[in-house]
Amino acid sequence: MILIAAAAIALFLLQTSFAPHFAFFAGKWFEWANFITLPAVLFALFERRRHNFGWVAAVLGGFLLDIYSARFFGFWIMFLSFAVLAIKFGIKKYVRIPSLW
Repeated sequence: MILIAAAAIALFLLQTSFAPHFAFFAGKWFEWANFITLPAVLFALFERRRHNFGWVAAVLGGFLLDIYSARFFGFWIMFLSFAVLAIKFGIKKYVRIPSLW
């Protein structure tokens, strides 16, 4: 759990301090597919359905994104939580994803 928090904070700092200086990250797409949403969604996709680390990554990542967001506070928490919900109860129920762990 501490590793997830440290990784999320490191990605958040990378996104807020490093990425704005490059034109590649200035597009509208980077608002939705950024350094925090993609790992949170991938983490939920590849973990087991009964584990709760995807929820932790969604809430922590959403909180960090909400700090610098122009939207209302809680938008990213709800968005990432809904993404994890859709993955865990929609995709994982009907699609078998190979996992090595």
